[in-house]
Amino acid sequence: MNILWIKDGKKGHEKQVKVLLEELTKTINTSIYEENYHISSFKRFFDFFYLGVIYLFNLKKLNNISKKYSQHNIDIVIGAGRNTHALILLIKRLYGNKVKAISILTPGIFKDNFDFICAPNHDKEKLKNCNNAIFFEGSLAKVSNSNTDEKIGLIGLGGVNKHFIFNENDLIKQIEYILSLYSNKHWYIYVSRRTPYSMVQKINLLTKTFPCLTVADKNFDETLQKASMKFVTQDSVNMVYESLSSAGQTFLFSMTEKKQNKVTKQINNLIQNKQIGYLENTIMSDGIRKIKIQPQNQYNDIFAEVEKVSFQLINKLNLKVK
Repeated sequence: MNILWIKDGKKGHEKQVKVLLEELTKTINTSIYEENYHISSFKRFFDFFYLGVIYLFNLKKLNNISKKYSQHNIDIVIGAGRNTHALILLIKRLYGNKVKAISILTPGIFKDNFDFICAPNHDKEKLKNCNNAIFFEGSLAKVSNSNTDEKIGLIGLGGVNKHFIFNENDLIKQIEYILSLYSNKHWYIYVSRRTPYSMVQKINLLTKTFPCLTVADKNFDETLQKASMKFVTQDSVNMVYESLSSAGQTFLFSMTEKKQNKVTKQINNLIQNKQIGYLENTIMSDGIRKIKIQPQNQYNDIFAEVEKVSFQLINKLNLKVK
């Protein structure tokens, strides 16, 4: 099975495709080829224009694609993110039904042109008329049942976003509370590309007060699998589900939502169903802040959405297992 992976350069998209391909590789024999396709919105418009209006196809473009990939006998072309969709469908149209086109996450248009769309549950309404959808909860993440280390904890921070207020001082207070309460653990804190520089500076100052804290930029996946406790911000759905897909307890920092949308509803459902723990952060009448940890249900299973999606794809594509 030869698979062409179209990559858009966005870490959150590429990690989800990567873990799915790794899961498929456990069951079927695969050869995976990668094509980086980082384009602007202007370029993406013309790709879709060529795709939608058949008589205006850019034949030179298609010929170049044909020369580049014909030697690999591609069976599946896959990718995540809107920048990849047009190229995926152009390749499918070039090779016909021989190539199966798979989108990870919901395409904005041309949904029926994909053979399969693997999408989160909160997009079911968008795909209610599609017969080619495979749904999962949250995001696709690597599953780990490895034993955790009671001496290790992880803190994961997102940043400025359209779903929740990223209140730096409020989050620092919560981090201080965690470090004071669990000073016996060694804490590794990870920031993202969205984390403001001012927040990074505040975190660096914390390391002088709390020797148990290390600012880390490598080995996130390894630390995540070892950590017995994980505290993450609500704005990063990928990070939330990565944490829930590995052993150990997962907690959310207290954050105020800007408005109710599919992301905030999804996070609130996790909290209400006690599938995840959280920090309860309230201001008392006398102005004193009270922070309390609300644990997740200890009987919750580790999330294994990528395994479910892989199993369904193999069955629907009638792929030969090892």
